[in-house]
This record gives sequence, C-alpha cells and structure tokens, in this order.
Amino acid sequence: MRRLLAAAALAAALLVSAGCSGDEPSATPTPGGTATPGTAAATPSVAPTGTPSDGGSAPGAVPTPGTSVAPAGGNAREVCETASKSAADSADTYITQLGAMLQAEAAGDTAGANTARTKAEAALKSWSTAMREQAGRATDARLKAVLEEIATEVGSMKADVASVDGMKLDELQQRLDALCGN
Repeated sequence: MRRLLAAAALAAALLVSAGCSGDEPSATPTPGGTATPGTAAATPSVAPTGTPSDGGSAPGAVPTPGTSVAPAGGNAREVCETASKSAADSADTYITQLGAMLQAEAAGDTAGANTARTKAEAALKSWSTAMREQAGRATDARLKAVLEEIATEVGSMKADVASVDGMKLDELQQRLDALCGN
C-alpha cells in the first residue's frame, strides 16, 4: 500500500487543476484547514508529529530517517495485505469518480456530477469501513491504532479535494508502511 493515501490526495488535486474551467475558481485548503477560493496549490493543515523513541511502539510515532520501527506482529501480514487491497480498490474508485464528477460539472451535466459524487462518497465510506474492519482484526496495537486513524481520516473526506489533507494522509501512510514492513 506504499504511498497509496498520498497518491489519492495528489491525484485528487491534479484532477481539480485539470478538470476546472477558467470560469470556476478552485478551492484550496489553507494552513488552518479551510478552503480559500481562487488558488490552485494545496496546503495541508496537519503536520506529522512525534518520533519513535522506543523502537516505534508509540501509536502516534512517525518514522524518521535513520530511525527503525519494528514491524507489527501477530496477524499483521494478513491484515496489511487485506487493508492494502481494499484501500487500493476504494482509492481507485474515488479518484475515478472524482474525475468524472469534475468533468460532468465542467460540461454542465448536473445529473452526471451528482451520480459521480455519490459513487465517490460511497468509495470513501467503503474505504473507511474496510480500514475499521481490519483494525478490528489486527492483533498488534500499533497497527490497530494506525488503521483506526486512517479510517477516521478517510471517513472525514468528501467528494471534494478541499477535504483531502495530503500531509495527514502521507503521515499515516508512512506509519502504516513501517508497521507493514514496506
């Protein structure tokens, strides 16, 4: 699932810049996390925090260069594989439907945009649910905590690029990669 969450955020941002017409300003998150109309660059609102001081056992720890984090134990391999597949499928659907929504909006197709928005939001719900299910299965407390955080973050996203916190998604992905041995 290497960088899947960050790729979803980046793809969503690229879709907005490619899909918006010159007549409609895009919305961009500001450092406080609110949208500012008329700008094209995204500024995430949450920065990575903490560093592992105990080999990475703290749930909020972010691996830093030169610091090793022990991979998750127990059934982590199975949980990571299932979470990775579920996330990849849901992220692909989200990105595809977000692009379709933006194209439909640019073409003035309100019904098409609404259908794509509904499908994009369903993909987010599916993604969040899958991460919660895998968190429930995880026997490693650190893996369980990261999957719950991913579920919460994805669950807060909408079919709107302004709802995507790329830095937070990247931080969560780094933690998950470290725990899954990627």
